[in-house]
Amino acid sequence: MEEMAVLNVYGKNLSTTDDQEWQRHRKMTGVTFTEKNNELVWKQSLTQAKGMLEYWTERSQEPIRSTADDTKVFTLNVLAAALFNKVYSFEGHAERLEGRRVDDKSYVYRASLSTILGSIIQIFILGEQGLKAWWTPKSWKAAAEAMATFRSYILDLMNEERSYLKQGNADHQHLVARLVYACEAEQGSDDERLDRPADDEIKSRKMNMTEEEIISNLFVYAFAGNDTTAIALTNLIIQLSANPQTQDWIAEELHHYLTSGDSESWSYDKFNNLKRCGAVIMESLRICHPLSQLVKTTGPTPQPLNFNGRTYIIPEGTSVHCSLPALHSHPKYWGPDPLSWNPQRHITDLNRLNKSTFEDEVLAADTSEHFMPWAWGQRVCPGKRFSQVELVAVLASLFRDWKVDIVPEQGETLEQARARAWVSSLKVDHQGHMLHEMVNPQGVGLVWVKRD
Repeated sequence: MEEMAVLNVYGKNLSTTDDQEWQRHRKMTGVTFTEKNNELVWKQSLTQAKGMLEYWTERSQEPIRSTADDTKVFTLNVLAAALFNKVYSFEGHAERLEGRRVDDKSYVYRASLSTILGSIIQIFILGEQGLKAWWTPKSWKAAAEAMATFRSYILDLMNEERSYLKQGNADHQHLVARLVYACEAEQGSDDERLDRPADDEIKSRKMNMTEEEIISNLFVYAFAGNDTTAIALTNLIIQLSANPQTQDWIAEELHHYLTSGDSESWSYDKFNNLKRCGAVIMESLRICHPLSQLVKTTGPTPQPLNFNGRTYIIPEGTSVHCSLPALHSHPKYWGPDPLSWNPQRHITDLNRLNKSTFEDEVLAADTSEHFMPWAWGQRVCPGKRFSQVELVAVLASLFRDWKVDIVPEQGETLEQARARAWVSSLKVDHQGHMLHEMVNPQGVGLVWVKRD
């Protein structure tokens, strides 16, 4: 909890509480991530991916080096739709900087969230009021202003949803609506509650959530679902550019299940069919995932731990981390060459002896004792499926009819360029970043080519 306190931007939330307080937050926020919301994520991800691909292919005369920045625009737009029901057309990072819409409140929201995410360390150290001090630089004051803007925006949306409820409308599936809906359903007399429409999940939960807690949890969802997914998508694209055979492998699956080239016709029920896309995502996270599990001993006496017959005494207050990179590359679980790129390791073929079909392929579990990019157990990421749906949808849009390759530097062969891209995807920039960001994604120039 001490290490996660950086996320207490607006107060305690699902990520920064424990024990009974965490149980309360988990119960309160459990109404948000539903299959209806995931369907919204699927549709919006397809739309945003189509716009992003058009942006990249229109600039095919020069290498695309804005992948890391553009994927952040993509995930921010998907989150805006899923969290707040605000839909944007995709704009490339450079385009967005050139055409700031200072008079458009919805775009101001998106800019404020982006500013907060980029200033998370300063916010943690100084807090909102501290950032306004006379001696702080202009960018820090801008972070404080962004915090106030984001808070005001969420409060306005909550009031908007309350007005919908008073009119008997409760069909919105974005996260703000469902949290407000659940809280409002718990307030008032029994007769008033019965007059309000409610789905079975919300009826089964008794909510007691303050506005500050709603804002704090929504912010954490935005934090957890934006840069993490954008970084994962950047890694995926660059790693696939270094492994063209994997692009062909998933394209086979995409053409089998998505018979039309029109992404608007791809229904959400296709998500579960796209197992190879899921395997690629899992392999990238297995190799690149930087997070760790934390156990802090708090008992009055040192706790003995036994490893391979040897006992170690862990002093009280010691932070014990499980190294996920080590776990995700242990030969016991991943074979003699665990650091090699092999998405097929996550697929089991149920019909190996005879001619197999795509339907015979089974995707491995996305969390287990030796694979936990979304954590594991009761504190598994509540937005796990949200992120999976988003990433599968964008892979489907990008790679069904297109392929990506590296633009070689002067004197490089294509194979050398692919090897350089692979190594680049594994180099992590730890300076001033909380997450697993590549050191120099701009150093990998990409080109998108239509499949024959």
